[in-house]
Amino acid sequence: MKSPLRNLSLTLQLPLAAAALSLAVALALVTLAATSSRYLLETQQADYGSALAQQIARRISTALESGDLLSVAASLQRFVESSPATVVEIYDVEGQALGRAGTDGRPGEAHYEAPVRVGPDIAGRVRIALDTGSARESRQRFLLSLSALAVVLSLLVFLVARYGAARLVGRIAGAAERLALDGASPPAAGISELELLESRVEALPLELLRPRDAGAPSGEHYRTNTVLYLHLASLAGYVDTLNERNLHRYTDRLHRIIYASAACYGGKLQVARPFGLALCFAEGEGTGSATLRAVACAALVREVAGTLEAGMSLSLSMGMAVGRSELGPGDAADIYPGLYLQGVLDELRDACLHDREHVLVTEDAAADKDLAAHAELRLEKPGFKRLAGFADTQQLLLERQSALLLARLRGRREAAA
Repeated sequence: MKSPLRNLSLTLQLPLAAAALSLAVALALVTLAATSSRYLLETQQADYGSALAQQIARRISTALESGDLLSVAASLQRFVESSPATVVEIYDVEGQALGRAGTDGRPGEAHYEAPVRVGPDIAGRVRIALDTGSARESRQRFLLSLSALAVVLSLLVFLVARYGAARLVGRIAGAAERLALDGASPPAAGISELELLESRVEALPLELLRPRDAGAPSGEHYRTNTVLYLHLASLAGYVDTLNERNLHRYTDRLHRIIYASAACYGGKLQVARPFGLALCFAEGEGTGSATLRAVACAALVREVAGTLEAGMSLSLSMGMAVGRSELGPGDAADIYPGLYLQGVLDELRDACLHDREHVLVTEDAAADKDLAAHAELRLEKPGFKRLAGFADTQQLLLERQSALLLARLRGRREAAA
C-alpha cells in the first residue's frame, strides 16, 4: 500500500519534502546553539560566582581574624543587598556556621564557595547562592526565537519550492500528454504525475526507440539473411487506371507503410521485381532472430495496411512470403550476393501470386527456434507454412507498434490534406 504522501501531487510532495528538510536542518542548528549557549552561560556563571565568593571572603577576613562576628554579619548583609547573591553563609574550618544573610530563592540556585584566609592560613569558607532564573529565561526566549525563525524559514522554502514544483509538474504533464498513444485510456484517479509518465513510457513500443548499429561490417552480405517478399497485387491493377498524381500518392502511402514497419525491425527495403519489394533482415541487427523480425514485420504491414484500407476507396492488398538466403542483398561493390538472392526471390514471388491472404513462411525459415517460440505456424502447402498468430507478448508489441505507426501515418495524411 502506498503511503499517503505518495498519493499527493508532485506540487505538494516536493515542497513538503523541501520544507521538512529545511526544518530538520534548522532545528539541528537550534539544538547546536542551545548546547553552545548553555555551556557559555554555565562557564560565565561559574566565573562570576567564584569572583563574588572571593570578594566577600576578602571583606570578612579581618573581622573574622579579630573574632568580631557582628561585623562579619553586617558585612554579609551589606553584600547580599548590593550583589546578585541571594544567600551568603560563612563556616569555620570545622564546618560550623558562623553567620548567614539573605533568604533561599527558587530551587536550582547555583552555589559557589571560596576560602577565608587569615594570613597564610584558612580560617573558614564562604558559600554564596546566585539566582540564575533570569539568565535561563533569557536563554529560553533566545531558543524560542530561533525555533520560530526555523519554522518561518521552512514555510518560505515551501512556498518557493511549490512554485518551482508547479512548473516542473507542468512540463512532466506535457511530456506525458505528448507520449500518449491514440485510444489510450485516461489516467486513473489519484495517480501522480511521475506514475502517469512512467505508464505512458511503458505503453510505448520501446523497440522503436533503441538505436541500431548503422555500421556495415565487412562481409555482411556473406551471412544468412531472412527475406520478406511483398507482391503489391493492388498496385498492378491501378497502374493503368489511375492518373499520375493519384498513382504517385498511392505508391507514396504504400512506401510509408512498408518503410516505417521495416524500421521497427531493422529491415532493408529494395525494389526486387515489378510490383515486388524485398525486405532483408540480417542476424544480430535487432532484438530477436532475423526470421522472427521478418515475420513480425509482415504482420505489422498487414495490420497497418488493413486498418488504413478501411478508410480508403482503394485497396492495399498484397501477398507476403518469408524465406531464408545464405547471402545478403549485395551492393555496388559486390553483385554476387544479389545475384544469388534472385532464386529465393523467385520462389517467394510464386508463393505470393497464389496466396494473398496469408503470411507464408518457407519450411527452412519456419524451423527457426525463436520464431517457433513466439509464433504459431500451420502447414499451408508443400514447402510453406502460414502464420496463424503470435504469443501474447509479441502480439502486444505488434499492437503498440501498429497504434504508433497509424498515429504517425494519419497525422501526415491530415497534414497533406
